Amino acid sequence: MKALNQEEERHGLSIAPLIDIVFLLLIFFLVATTFYEVEKDITIKLAEATEGSDRESTAEIVIVNVKESGVLVVNERVKTMEELGTLLKEAREENPAVTVVVRCDRHAYHKHFVRILDLCEKVGVGSVAVAILQIDQ
Repeated sequence: MKALNQEEERHGLSIAPLIDIVFLLLIFFLVATTFYEVEKDITIKLAEATEGSDRESTAEIVIVNVKESGVLVVNERVKTMEELGTLLKEAREENPAVTVVVRCDRHAYHKHFVRILDLCEKVGVGSVAVAILQIDQ
């Protein structure tokens, strides 16, 4: 059996530091990455429909949740109609193709939905969608 001398050991590539670097990079990217979360408000129960299909995603979507009491929630923050108008106007200025998705509670009054549609028309948002819960027949 041949004994190893120190010269032969130096010629080999040590893989332990490379594994350490890979793990550090993996941890860095996991911590630095923000995970996209779809805006949801658990207290809203969407209306049901049997027709329709999924829409293509656009560059920017503003999701407006309307609770049963008429409270407006955008990005997990309660907004007044004036604040929503300002937010939509700013979004429209940044991206003319902005889409507004209205998620109304199934027991919310129709007037709240109409006020949001009217506000979208006032600020010049041309693309408005209504979120529903699609059920199979």
